Amino acid sequence: MPLIEDISVGKNRLGLWKIDGSEIRFESAFPELAAQLSVRHPRTQLQRYASRLLLAEMLGEMPDVSKDENGKPLLLNHSLEISISHTEGFAAILLGTGKLGVDVQHYKPNVMKVRDRFLDDRELQMAQDIETTTLFWAAKEAIYKYNAKPGLDFRDPITVHSIQPEILPISFVYAGTETKLDLGWKKLEGAMLVWTV
Repeated sequence: MPLIEDISVGKNRLGLWKIDGSEIRFESAFPELAAQLSVRHPRTQLQRYASRLLLAEMLGEMPDVSKDENGKPLLLNHSLEISISHTEGFAAILLGTGKLGVDVQHYKPNVMKVRDRFLDDRELQMAQDIETTTLFWAAKEAIYKYNAKPGLDFRDPITVHSIQPEILPISFVYAGTETKLDLGWKKLEGAMLVWTV
């Protein structure tokens, strides 16, 4: 099984799956669900399968997943909250209670060309390489999922304050209210993983 991490994060659980191509078995094991998750690009297809296989591994069953009006995933018939992310090579899930956000981002060179669109001036000074820039992008994606409401701007109200070992202090403003929290983070092979603590 490509489940490579199952980490306790307070009362929540963070699962990480290494995508290796074996996820294609999903089509024969869950044909109806595979049809619902169908997309044209084979790599994205495997990522979707991996996220569902990871979720089934964490819950001990293949659950029903829906989305709310803002696209936030919802577990049907479970009281747990969920946040899902996938990228080239990895799928990640954060399960638990309360607001959650997880993001995994593969290093993509074009992120350096567009970083001024999602980083403020101080963040631009901290993010001089592809790894740090990807880390900040993943952090802002995790906050967007945590907030789970439309209209949150990545550049202005979401601010990464510093980079600490395994922790990113961050704040964001939504509807006139400032929220401060810490994100956990981990460098993977060719990617960054970030989650709400």
